[in-house]
Amino acid sequence: MTIDAPPVPGGTASGSATTEPASTASGRVDATAIAWALLAVLGLAGFVVMTVLTFNHFAWPFDQPLLAQARQWVGDGTIWRVISESANYPLIVIGVGLVVVLFVTGHRREAVVTALVLIAVTAGSEGVKQLVARPRPEGTDPNIPGVVYSYPSGHVLEALTIFGIIVIELARHGAPRLLVAVLAIVVVVDALLVGLSRVVLNAHYPSDALASLLAGAGVLGVYVLLTRRRDHEHPEAAGGGGTPASASPNPT
Repeated sequence: MTIDAPPVPGGTASGSATTEPASTASGRVDATAIAWALLAVLGLAGFVVMTVLTFNHFAWPFDQPLLAQARQWVGDGTIWRVISESANYPLIVIGVGLVVVLFVTGHRREAVVTALVLIAVTAGSEGVKQLVARPRPEGTDPNIPGVVYSYPSGHVLEALTIFGIIVIELARHGAPRLLVAVLAIVVVVDALLVGLSRVVLNAHYPSDALASLLAGAGVLGVYVLLTRRRDHEHPEAAGGGGTPASASPNPT
């Protein structure tokens, strides 16, 4: 005669309750990592393609029509110069401040990666300008400081990179999703306005700004992947939420 053992109260249900959220969070993290990896690959690949074509003197068909249209909006140039300069020296202060804040708050890995990314973006932008050696649009003010070449736009690349990293870190530190979404839109709009200002001021071609937008998006994808370990260490920062399975009470 076989006697069935009584079921353990909450046995199976407890197991599924603790394992299902963990697997769901893991799937969500993996999907997020894939999305950022795609952004990195597509952004940087697009930038490389545009760089190779521009190096070989490819004439982008939208450059001259958009440049001519944008030049009609210049007016006295004051507002456009303000927008343009907002992505110049102020970004140095903001970038250094971001690294310092990350370091002193204990996020030293992110601080180091941020510093390396900003150095690579700045040096890389100037290096590509020297390599491609694309002259600025005809009629450009010869007194523009810095490198005399046009491609790519360092203003756009650095603005998108620095402000993008700030939004990413705010999201990781638990900022409200609505705030993060609004700030992300603001960052994109700011990068577009900086690019437009550079075109209106006749300092860059539209393709210079477009290439920098692609490069900036790719760099942000790389940054997230390089600093992703903290998302695993703190599931709630990655959107996992809930109580870890190891912390769940074990009913007896």
